[in-house]
Amino acid sequence: MGTTVPAVGEQRPVPQVVRSRQELLSRGIVFPAAPLAPTKLPITDSGPCYSMAQSLAWLDADHFAVGRWNGSLEIYRYTQSVAEGPLLQETVTSPAFQGVRAVASLPGRALLSSNDDRSLALWHAAGAWSDLRAAGTFSHDPELGVATSACAVRAGATGGLVVGHTTGCLSIWEYDPQRRRLAFRRSVDLRNPAPVNPWGLHDINAVDLVADSRTVSRVVTGSEDGYVCVVEIPSGRILSQQVFNAQAERGINDLGIRDGGLLVANCSVGASDFNLWYYVLDKESWSFALRDQVNLKIDPARPQAFNFNTVWGTYSGGACWFASTEEGALWMGTAASSGVKVIGYQEVNNPLGSALGWRGRTDGAGRLAMVAHDPHEFTT
Repeated sequence: MGTTVPAVGEQRPVPQVVRSRQELLSRGIVFPAAPLAPTKLPITDSGPCYSMAQSLAWLDADHFAVGRWNGSLEIYRYTQSVAEGPLLQETVTSPAFQGVRAVASLPGRALLSSNDDRSLALWHAAGAWSDLRAAGTFSHDPELGVATSACAVRAGATGGLVVGHTTGCLSIWEYDPQRRRLAFRRSVDLRNPAPVNPWGLHDINAVDLVADSRTVSRVVTGSEDGYVCVVEIPSGRILSQQVFNAQAERGINDLGIRDGGLLVANCSVGASDFNLWYYVLDKESWSFALRDQVNLKIDPARPQAFNFNTVWGTYSGGACWFASTEEGALWMGTAASSGVKVIGYQEVNNPLGSALGWRGRTDGAGRLAMVAHDPHEFTT
């Protein structure tokens, strides 16, 4: 996959986990030593091209899409095979040759992906997903910034799309599946005036459905600046805004909601912080009350522990959650009125980040996809 070459002096995109480590190192916080002392070669490093997954969305019961840092958008078919694993069906490139930070499934066998700071990319498959084709790019004000999260909603004449951006703004679109067209309707400023992170970032890293209907939908967003917001669609009315943790040093990486239960994933800093939070929705005020929190960390000496993604799922024991963390681990547990219970973890993937997606089936089985560099599939 090709990527644009940064101009002289331009800063390359850096994964959140790397950026956070650099900030802690600048404060003199020491990370565990590597097994072998590094050596220096007489060559010049021009910088890496990160190829890990940034986003993942299920398209149907058998296919999921993965957006990567290197600008590629991939479609995989779930195989339920211990010998093959997920099979790559199609690979396309962001029209702007930028990392794909947001992916969302749309009605009519369509797929949305982030593009650049002034447009979204729409894709369509007339038949099989292996025949994915560009349906066009759709412009928005560059002041909104690059799309960082998205989800489809039913509200509106033909249905809609809600997109989170790097600036902390939410954009609301109408989507016509027959003509395969997006029409911008409005934007909503959801910025926290006092960001919890040390860089002043406002990226809305997650947006998920709270309630959905033909006339009115409600979505919850999670931002790098620490805000959890509930917004009414298509009006854009803000129903609630709150900081997930007043003592947080890092923002929200992901969230997931089911039946009023909200999971929030972040990076914990220090031994007394947490990286998975569980809240319960109050539908009168549209705010969330904290029920419990845990720190998903294998090595207690680590100064930070990133939780990249969290999703709700089910398994033989009932409802559950999954989370992917910086130590290359896939965690599993439950959350209810009694609090959060951790079932355990297994080592799976790359420490620079893994995207997760869970999909239920009518036969009661569930499918979990986990992608960093390599795609993994699990049956729950």
